[in-house]
Amino acid sequence: MRLGHGGVGEVWKGQDLELDRAVALKVLREFDAAEQVLQRFRREARIGAQLKHPGITVVHDVGHHENQLFIVMELLEGADLAALLSQSSDGLPVPEAVGLALQVAEALSAAHEQQVVHRDLKPGNLFLLTDGRLKICDFGIARTAEATEGLTVTGRAFGTPPYMAPEQWRGEHVDARCDLYALGCVLFALLTGAPPFPATDQPWALMLRHVEEVPPPLRSVREDVPVDLESLVTALLAKKAAARPDARTVVQRLRVMPRASQPGVGGLGQATVPPSSAAPERDAGSHTLSASRGVSRRTVTLGGVAALVAVSGATIAALRLGDDSNGDAGSKGHGRSVSPSSSKSPHQRKGPPVWGPVATLRARIVHSVAFSPDGKSLATSDNGSTRLWNITTRKDTTFSTEDGFAHGSVAFTPDGRTLVVGQDGAIQLWDTATRECTFTFTEHADGVDVVALSPDGRTLASGNGEVIRLWDITKRTHIATLNRPKFFSNAMAFSPNGKTLAAGGDDATISLWNIATRRLTATLKQSSPYDYIRALAFSPDGATIAGGGIGDDSDSPTGDIRLWDTATRTRIATLRGNTDILECVAFSPDGKTIAGGSDDTHVRLWDVPSRSPITTLTGHTGTVNSVAFSPDGKTIASGSDDTTVRLWGLS
Repeated sequence: MRLGHGGVGEVWKGQDLELDRAVALKVLREFDAAEQVLQRFRREARIGAQLKHPGITVVHDVGHHENQLFIVMELLEGADLAALLSQSSDGLPVPEAVGLALQVAEALSAAHEQQVVHRDLKPGNLFLLTDGRLKICDFGIARTAEATEGLTVTGRAFGTPPYMAPEQWRGEHVDARCDLYALGCVLFALLTGAPPFPATDQPWALMLRHVEEVPPPLRSVREDVPVDLESLVTALLAKKAAARPDARTVVQRLRVMPRASQPGVGGLGQATVPPSSAAPERDAGSHTLSASRGVSRRTVTLGGVAALVAVSGATIAALRLGDDSNGDAGSKGHGRSVSPSSSKSPHQRKGPPVWGPVATLRARIVHSVAFSPDGKSLATSDNGSTRLWNITTRKDTTFSTEDGFAHGSVAFTPDGRTLVVGQDGAIQLWDTATRECTFTFTEHADGVDVVALSPDGRTLASGNGEVIRLWDITKRTHIATLNRPKFFSNAMAFSPNGKTLAAGGDDATISLWNIATRRLTATLKQSSPYDYIRALAFSPDGATIAGGGIGDDSDSPTGDIRLWDTATRTRIATLRGNTDILECVAFSPDGKTIAGGSDDTHVRLWDVPSRSPITTLTGHTGTVNSVAFSPDGKTIASGSDDTTVRLWGLS
């Protein structure tokens, strides 16, 4: 099924037969196979493959068949920002525009750090997925930083006129700062409905405006724009490239501005693929592309609907195709492959669950969060205190304050009457009704880093840099000590039946202990000796362990969550997306969703059955140390170094 076409190629929906997944294939037309076009096509594939960031479209493979080049990319669901703007002639709400711009800036920062300049940033190349995540697409005219010098020789202007920087119009050497100018134009358009200098019938007039004319002050067009946001846009639109902030600075400035936690969700809905105005140039009903040896590693089925994954509810959009001379993808007749669906109400649309912010609770640096079994209370621990929050009133009772102690893990017993609190040198049991400490285990004089409570509430495990100790909660006694040489325990979790304790450490392993025999029964080895495990959780049915932390080799990107089959002791999946150390992980009560918190300040959610990302919850400005689902699965609590606990709700 053809999804779109442009000046140099077509995009088709296909099926990766080896990995059994739907993909998008960008196919170069035979009659456009000029050497310059071939080089650009190959460059797009090469650059797309080297860029690794959740905000950049994934390139899986490249190959050729019968003199036709093709690129295999991830298949995207949603629509580009040009489609979103077509529904919002006066611009988007300020928080939503800021949230979208932040995602673009984060992806640009990653690309620029890898010395890649996009050179054609515009709404049509910014794709908004149905879950609210945004991806930069179409690196067809992108260049690596060292290659951009060649532009001074040709003097040719590359880009899309309403979003081109002055130095692009002049045919000069361009670097990453031309992308920042384009981002300023995009942000201006998101806030007002149009770029600062809209396209005209006279390209020379548009060129003069970008090169010489000062753009209108943002607040003169839209009064409710904050002053600091206007200041940022003005800086991005500076005529001199050296005066513009870099992408990393833009990220920092946008993060402190109010923004929507899920930009685009609910406002855009799902995109639909319009009927093609012309049939494909060949019958692709059963056409198979077999990649040449040494070039491509995938076998892909192209075309026929019967050979493809059925599209149920969610509609598929692909990368827009075009050439250097095209205007914005939102303009009429420029080969945009998708258009927004307006025939369905939000209640009729199908898609991933939508999460949004509910409340922010102020504390100190928060180390751990836990819901009570009835879901009415939330326990938090921070630097110097343990608090119990009423979920309805958002009021807290601080019933443990010891400024000399770092309060670590917290856990409720199944009846909700006792709260277990791990501290620097002790473990305390607190009565949640009287707010009194009923018992203290003091044998952990060497410190307590993490605690875990068995599902029946009878056995407590505590760990630190040396050992793991087991305690009997009811008898208030020490049961056993679990020793492993050179093992530093960072995370622990009991299986749902309470028979197994999983412990992750700094030796690239997850250890599984039999609680009854106190024996080490299995060791799950990570892919790199440099990995260390900071987060662990069992699925509610006990069939899967989720674990992760940080990895320092190419096979183990930072912050991945790995899923293990507890029966076979084999790794079954890797969930990617975190851009920094994974600090915490939790399964939803039904086992269908995984939440992970990271040093990159985000909480990310994945769908367990499909292993696909659901959404990213943004709002924290510091490391997310702990996440927890409420018993009904409708609320997520996250605690952070930014001294807040945030509650997120399922709508």
